[in-house]
Amino acid sequence: MRRTYFSSPFALTLLLPIVSAVTPGPHPPITPLEAYKKRDFRPNAGYRMQMYRGLPSIDYDVEYTRPHPNDWDQVEAAIIDTLQLALVTLELIDNDADVYPHYFSRRDRDKVKAVYARVAGECKTGNVLLSKIHIQATDLSNPRGCDEETLIYMRGPATDAPIMVLCPPGVFNKKAYTRRLKGDDTRDPETHPDRYLRCQDVTANDHHVSYRMESLGALFLHEYLHYDTLTQPSYGRPILDQELPSGEGAYGPVAVYDNLNKNLLSRVNADSCVFYAVHLFWREVCGVEFEAPRGGGMMWMWIAGGIDLVM
Repeated sequence: MRRTYFSSPFALTLLLPIVSAVTPGPHPPITPLEAYKKRDFRPNAGYRMQMYRGLPSIDYDVEYTRPHPNDWDQVEAAIIDTLQLALVTLELIDNDADVYPHYFSRRDRDKVKAVYARVAGECKTGNVLLSKIHIQATDLSNPRGCDEETLIYMRGPATDAPIMVLCPPGVFNKKAYTRRLKGDDTRDPETHPDRYLRCQDVTANDHHVSYRMESLGALFLHEYLHYDTLTQPSYGRPILDQELPSGEGAYGPVAVYDNLNKNLLSRVNADSCVFYAVHLFWREVCGVEFEAPRGGGMMWMWIAGGIDLVM
């Protein structure tokens, strides 16, 4: 299979919100969150482009199944959005006294912060180790890896060249949340609400933390965290999918919000890191105080070959 790095003009428009936060220019630098809120993707915004140090490679091994924005457009967007999640979390974590205690022990703040810093890299342009991850939608060595309940998984997280396998068609139904160029109808989320996540989507569940917050980029972040070489230096142990006392996996907002052992397990549980990041992100972007996730049972919602959990 061919290994290709994405380089389309469409993908490059996604880089500006983050580059603006880390690249000096004639205008005062703005933070990642300010960049996202401004959604200033204009080429004349006064910021020069910068090459990213760490972006996974993509094997475009599934034919386009939809017109623009197609499946691989969305994957390209999600790669950038994963880095955006890490950057915004780094920006806010030090002064976060409200959301953080629901996910982690207060004494672990520096260690938790280090995980997002590892994803962002020293220059905040992506850890160079991310370029060793290869994304594909087929896995000939494990043809049963994508069962009807799996959206994504990482093969070889303890190796130097892990493979992140996407399981179509369900995985492509996870929305990306990058804003497109204003005035470009073919790339605006208002034109394609089925592909791009908006505030009205994540707040549709009565302002409770929920799976509605989980974008395709959040799924990518979960898998990045399993990459041992990337994240293990933060704790000296790998980030896994831990278990609740009931024996159930610690997946999803109900499991990780005040229900997982914060002193022992939360900091090394992938979904704890993911849902803290998306909770913090959407709280700031949408200006909404989200309440605790709804417990008391789960409803399985089938989504075109994959499943999601709705609380």
